[in-house]
Amino acid sequence: MADVGGTRTHDNLETAFTREAQSSQRYLWFAQQAEIEGRPDVAALLREIALTESAHAQGLLEYLAEVGDPLSRTPIARADDFLRSALEVERTEYLSLYGEYAVAARRDGLDEIADWFDTLVASARRHTEALERLLDGGG
Repeated sequence: MADVGGTRTHDNLETAFTREAQSSQRYLWFAQQAEIEGRPDVAALLREIALTESAHAQGLLEYLAEVGDPLSRTPIARADDFLRSALEVERTEYLSLYGEYAVAARRDGLDEIADWFDTLVASARRHTEALERLLDGGG
């Protein structure tokens, strides 16, 4: 495969990956809400589309794998790379990103949202610890 690093196509692949991955998750949430509203027909269609969007995102990620993970900016060629990439993302979420978001939400008077970001910090911390153990050979 041709090297796409640094090209407009690389930027386009990353943008498309982000859109497809987000769409998949949005449609799954939409489907849950449709179920609550008593619309299984809507939920079924949205779940079907979500699966397709997820497959699209994975296809785009295959092209991006050679130049690195669009989120962590680290190589993602092998299983250990996957672990290091996930660790980089989870560590960033745990050590800075979501904590900063919680502070900003509290400053905005949005304590419920701040509490949710605190929950994400705790989750990312657990993920970080698990990934570190596995990378250190402790399974």
